[in-house]
Amino acid sequence: MKEYLKAQNKTNEAILENTYSSDELDRFSKSDYRWANNRTKSFRHLNVKKGEIYQFEFGKNYIPEMSYEHRGLVIGVKQKLLYVLPIFSYDPHKHLDIYHSVDSSNSKSDMFLLKSNEFSFITHDSLLKLNDIRTVSVNRILYQQKGRILPSSDTYKQIEKLVLQKYFPTFYYDFKQNLQVTSSLNKQIKEITEHNNMLEVENEQLKVKLKALQN
Repeated sequence: MKEYLKAQNKTNEAILENTYSSDELDRFSKSDYRWANNRTKSFRHLNVKKGEIYQFEFGKNYIPEMSYEHRGLVIGVKQKLLYVLPIFSYDPHKHLDIYHSVDSSNSKSDMFLLKSNEFSFITHDSLLKLNDIRTVSVNRILYQQKGRILPSSDTYKQIEKLVLQKYFPTFYYDFKQNLQVTSSLNKQIKEITEHNNMLEVENEQLKVKLKALQN
């Protein structure tokens, strides 16, 4: 109880000092209420799939971690845990370096631009935060957004590729190298198989000729 009161006093001091804007005060109050209201509830039974978009309660976190209520793209499902990339509004004056597969494909930015005219689930241009994967409980879901980025689509595959590059660069490099080796070996196997087939055909033809000569 002593530590709780200490924390509450510290929070109240910060509020009185105008550390928080009225908007942030409202958002973290909702976050605290949701946590207190939902923390002991049983797991929700939701059939969550990769590529789906949900509204999440990310809770209070340190900058630059994503906090409070935001959309998120599900890129992994492990029982009751979800692996999510946060989505937030794009400000062209603030976010000068962004990645887009057509407009800025050479960018190394951690922000992936989702244009509203390309995706039905957003009403204005938004950013996908590639370098801030969140592991969250299904109970952090507030509701499901319309639309989905299909895992079979080029966009989703590009997102996964960029995430791997940023989080596991050594693994991704080794993976690419192995793919190249595998591709080269497959090509060699194909060439050897075709050559063997030609030899078998020639061998059969020689057998026919030899039999004719013997007769």
